[in-house]
Amino acid sequence: MSQLTGRERLLRVFHQQPVDRIPVAPFIHVNFVKEFYGSHEVDWVARTPEVYRHFGFDIIHRNCTPAPDIYGPSGPDWELGVIRQQNGRDETVTTVIHTPAGTLQCVEALRWVYEYDAEYSPIEYLIKSETDLEIMMRFQPPPVPPNTEDIQRARAAVGEDGIVAPWIQGAFNLVAFYYRRVDELLLDALSNPAFYDRLMSYAIERYKTHIRAMIEAGADVLSYGGNIANARLVGPEFFERFVLPYERRLIEFIQSYGVAVLYHNCGRARKLLPLYPALGMRAYESLTPPPYGDTILTEAVEIFGRNVTLSGNIDQIDLLRRGSADEIRAQVRRVLDTVRGRAHFILATTDYFNENTPHDNIHVLADAGRAYSTC
Repeated sequence: MSQLTGRERLLRVFHQQPVDRIPVAPFIHVNFVKEFYGSHEVDWVARTPEVYRHFGFDIIHRNCTPAPDIYGPSGPDWELGVIRQQNGRDETVTTVIHTPAGTLQCVEALRWVYEYDAEYSPIEYLIKSETDLEIMMRFQPPPVPPNTEDIQRARAAVGEDGIVAPWIQGAFNLVAFYYRRVDELLLDALSNPAFYDRLMSYAIERYKTHIRAMIEAGADVLSYGGNIANARLVGPEFFERFVLPYERRLIEFIQSYGVAVLYHNCGRARKLLPLYPALGMRAYESLTPPPYGDTILTEAVEIFGRNVTLSGNIDQIDLLRRGSADEIRAQVRRVLDTVRGRAHFILATTDYFNENTPHDNIHVLADAGRAYSTC
């Protein structure tokens, strides 16, 4: 086969078609782009492809994700008020929603964990009762599409060197992250399945407006967060009954537009892997091995075969930060020897590069990936 462009190579591998070599495309997040340039002010939409090119990777540009407007828009019977409290670089955001039938409130926290990386999560959730959901369903105005300019900018910046794959939340992630505490959500499924179904269905249907706009803006693939309902949190029976049907519904909606879903679980997955093919996604990551996950690569290859593209399995926490060049090369070779001829595969890390990852080690990953990447 003649040499493909990065874009051709990745699009073909996501659709289980032959390629000239196995793509090498680790997850490069905003934190590493900032660290690479030593600045918080970097335009990460424009600069992310430059970082990929610097190391010689195929480009999967994810740093162009529009923010979803979960709690809006405002309307006559849905009045939003936002209070922001600063504590150094950290921020706490309180959203209060006034309606004719009562008031809803949620609180979200931004906490910096190192110079260039922060965690953002709710600490008080909007839906605390069935009544809260009824108020939301009755008074929240119809959703409005997000600003997708960054997806279009990313597509222009990547050119023919790769693809654009912004993030969305999967169905369970969506509700557990934005709407209701995960422990309560798990109990809802078992003790009040009708309420659980109403909440999941309401969130999914509204989210479709957000997703459709991302696809229309030019997303090639959607990186799909499925990591909350991992195998440490739920067992196979719960997943099959209460998670899989909603994920499959959302995945079918996305892929009906011809856009591949890259389902992401960077944690424990081994007990759930036999169920994952039934989700219907085009691709799955992160194949995280012990100790940070429990995936055995040979088992994953056996389960998915050549029907689903696999991505990941390179440890960015210990191996890339502390391993020797020989150790990195050896692991790359073991991974590629395991999948070659048995799976459609992208050589990648199990999650994004951590702080202070030596650039020399990243170069070794890129060089070894290309050297051993014959199909």
